[in-house]
Amino acid sequence: MSSYKGHLFGGALFFVPLAFALGILFDYDELPTWQYVLQLAILFGVTLLFALFPDVDTKSKGQRVFYWIFFLLDAALILRGLWREAAFLGLFAMTPLISKHRGWTHSLWAAFLIPLPFIVLPMWYAKASWTAGLPYYLAAVTGNLSHRFMDGIFFGR
Repeated sequence: MSSYKGHLFGGALFFVPLAFALGILFDYDELPTWQYVLQLAILFGVTLLFALFPDVDTKSKGQRVFYWIFFLLDAALILRGLWREAAFLGLFAMTPLISKHRGWTHSLWAAFLIPLPFIVLPMWYAKASWTAGLPYYLAAVTGNLSHRFMDGIFFGR
């Protein structure tokens, strides 16, 4: 089992090949330099966040980070009058707290299912192609899988 620093290191390590792959798949090298750097920074941040995500079910740095994000998002939704979205976010944000540690947040299916809003929300709200959110989805999955790797879950420990 790794500490939050170990999970951040693992996320950073896993991000390197992802950045190269995304740069090739999405032609990031054709962006102006500032957009390229911003895009990589955002993807790096998403990877690091999701490297911490599986530990939201226990008192941890990851839990503190995610619940601040959930709080701010929920407040923004309420201020915009988006009550239904705020209610669903609140409901989903509570689910890790009612499960045991190394429960569903550490499952392989969660690594692929939890980041799906990165693909679905741009399609739903912006009528964008499903590929619009694909880089963020892949960054989230990569971060989550790095967490599993650092915990030794891939090796059955």
